[in-house]
Amino acid sequence: MSNYGWLKTLLMFVIAFAVQSTIGDWLKILGVGPDFILIFIVSVALRFGAGTGCFWGFLAGFTLDVYAPVEWLGANTIAMTIVGFAVGQLEEHILTLYLPAKVAVLGIAFLVNDLFYFLITGLDKNVVTTLFLTKTLPECVYTLIIGGILFYLSSEKKSNV
Repeated sequence: MSNYGWLKTLLMFVIAFAVQSTIGDWLKILGVGPDFILIFIVSVALRFGAGTGCFWGFLAGFTLDVYAPVEWLGANTIAMTIVGFAVGQLEEHILTLYLPAKVAVLGIAFLVNDLFYFLITGLDKNVVTTLFLTKTLPECVYTLIIGGILFYLSSEKKSNV
């Protein structure tokens, strides 16, 4: 990645956090909102590969952990690092993804991220089940809709000129 690419990705990182903490609250429906930070990590990992996805996943997770309760410190870092690495591996070594597949990967990444987060935090099984049904699934659907729109808008159109 060139210096310009790093700068552009850093700017996208800052924008993702700004949008998540400001506009994300306004977009909530019944307490459920999209996860712009995870959309950022998946898009970076799909575009630049596992190493870059792992790096930005670590950085995003670490930044989120700064605001997390002390007893769960590191849970976001581990979960998002794993997601960034796994999504980057998928794109690099398995197949080239088009829009519907990218949205499906975003959904799987969202579920895996929450699953690892719940496992790391050591929450009770009943609490995890309730959170999964009332928070994770609705947020996943919302994130898929917003992520699909953002992936579509950011896709590079090729002209026949």
